[in-house]
Amino acid sequence: MEFTVHFAVRCPAIRDWEFVHVVGNLPILGDWQPKKSYRLKQNPEDKELWKGSIKVPTSVKDIFFRYAKFFDLDSADNNKDEPIPIISKWETISSPRHCLLECESTKCVARENTVDQFGEYGGRTEISDGWIIHLKEQVVYFRIHGEALKIYDKKYSNAELRLKVVPFDVRFSDVLTREDPIFGDQYENGSVFRNNIDYLVFRTRTVSIQNLGFCINVYRDGKLWSSAYALPSTFPNTHGASIFPFLNNSKPVGTLTVDYMIAKRSPAAETNPTIDDMSVTFGRYWRKRKRILEIGHRGMGSSYTKNTSARENTVFSMNQAAQRGADYVELDVQLTKDLKTVVYHDFHLLVTVSGRDSPTKSPSNAENKSLHEIPIKDLTFNQLNLLHFEHISKANPTDDNVTLSVTPGKDDTDKKHDPFPSLATVLTTVDKNVGLNIEIKYPMYMKDGSHECQGYFEQNMFVDIILGEVAQYAGDRRIIFSCFEPDICTLITQKQHKYPVLFLVVGATNRYMPFQDIRSDSSKIAANFAAGCELLGVNFHSEELLNDRNPIAIADKYKLVKFVWGDDLNSKEIQKLFKEEMNIDGIIFDRIGEDETLKSNVFILEKEHRKSLFTKNGSKSPNVNRRCMSMATDH
Repeated sequence: MEFTVHFAVRCPAIRDWEFVHVVGNLPILGDWQPKKSYRLKQNPEDKELWKGSIKVPTSVKDIFFRYAKFFDLDSADNNKDEPIPIISKWETISSPRHCLLECESTKCVARENTVDQFGEYGGRTEISDGWIIHLKEQVVYFRIHGEALKIYDKKYSNAELRLKVVPFDVRFSDVLTREDPIFGDQYENGSVFRNNIDYLVFRTRTVSIQNLGFCINVYRDGKLWSSAYALPSTFPNTHGASIFPFLNNSKPVGTLTVDYMIAKRSPAAETNPTIDDMSVTFGRYWRKRKRILEIGHRGMGSSYTKNTSARENTVFSMNQAAQRGADYVELDVQLTKDLKTVVYHDFHLLVTVSGRDSPTKSPSNAENKSLHEIPIKDLTFNQLNLLHFEHISKANPTDDNVTLSVTPGKDDTDKKHDPFPSLATVLTTVDKNVGLNIEIKYPMYMKDGSHECQGYFEQNMFVDIILGEVAQYAGDRRIIFSCFEPDICTLITQKQHKYPVLFLVVGATNRYMPFQDIRSDSSKIAANFAAGCELLGVNFHSEELLNDRNPIAIADKYKLVKFVWGDDLNSKEIQKLFKEEMNIDGIIFDRIGEDETLKSNVFILEKEHRKSLFTKNGSKSPNVNRRCMSMATDH
């Protein structure tokens, strides 16, 4: 005996070149792997309706599944290659669709008259963009902003110009604008661009990057005015900027500066199937709680520039925060010279070096030692644990500088106090009940023209190493990624869908040197960027929100999660203000739980509450018909 299971889904906004798959927990449905999913057939009389059916043994009791839209791209390597299916959109409701076969079948036929609505299930609607699932698949981003457009003839300098980017070999191209940050089809005559006002992002996918080119058209008064061509040779790296000349009647009329980024498949996904697993996704999921989450900053707080009870970013500090009720702990991750992950905040250290009295003499005694600045990227992981280091702030010591040294004393050999733990060590030794807010440290240009750390690692490789370690060691721990570099945030969402991403932003500030990137310089633009790139939300700076709450309204408009960081939050009064008046989801601060009675974090309390529902008054679990009951649990 077999069950015949029918699938039918209505997709109102499907495009001519798209088709629908169903993916689920059975081999015929791909075992949750998108590349093995089951393709449905389009109803010839109703283009929005897609149907299919499968046969399964009667031993199968439950089917869990989701729908996804795909489109094909040709690699163009040769005529024999099969088209490569790319995920366009997919259902990302926290719990997948569920079919109880014994309850939902008649004469071994299930769901025969059921028609689902794409993206809607259980009273919720959630649809997200796909991520990169093939080694050949790459996503290309063009960013046009600032003084990007230069027109030679001054009579056109104030004219309204519109830009449209047309890829040569793909038929799917989207555009993101500053005012309308959600990606969508381009207008026929392009999008308006004004220097220092508008911010445009164009995105397209390809499986033949070596053959991909772009035509950039400029429209004036509704008519094509000039064009520029971007060929593969103009993108020598995966991240950079290029200048393209515009031609009108074969004559140059101006130039356009374009920032570009190419996102690639994470190699770890080829060997770790959990990265592509579509059964669970938390990339856009957030459970709103009455209690605002409290996140321990670098564990128990900054220790190299402030006084605290534990050395920052150590296993000991994070576990101390967990014991004091932290829901998450925030930590900073970067890479060493030998491409090992290391949990440390600053890009540079001060290393102690013995000097010489003259070029011919050996290094002298301790009194002739000096401190020299060195980037962590130029040190191997072993060197970090062999040399003596001081924090970069010690280069300009002050009288009240009584903070901890980076390198522990010779008697302090406890690995929990290691100032340079690997990310794997943190994932496997920090209390499993506490979530990790992993801030990925990637250097950026500052407003004054300086750079945080020149000659850094290629972005794709950098992110791939960190994602691979998280996929290998995180298990079911709650993870949230964050980064000040907006392109790193984009890469994380393009390479995986399981873990959510928050965009860290400095915003308007008088305390720090701002970044050059306008997306980090303005919290309003940051919120638009997060919405357009389908990030979970924004981690705002408290300094700006205390002066201007408008970014919160933008975040609420696009249903973004809102975290806040900043020294202001070390004040209980300011914490209370954010908790009670600003509808914030999480706050990050130092010295969490100090001067308070010990408490459990929100996840432990919720777990204990669920357990008490079945053990209260010594009662047993309710006797229900298990054949017709299903229960979804929140993350």
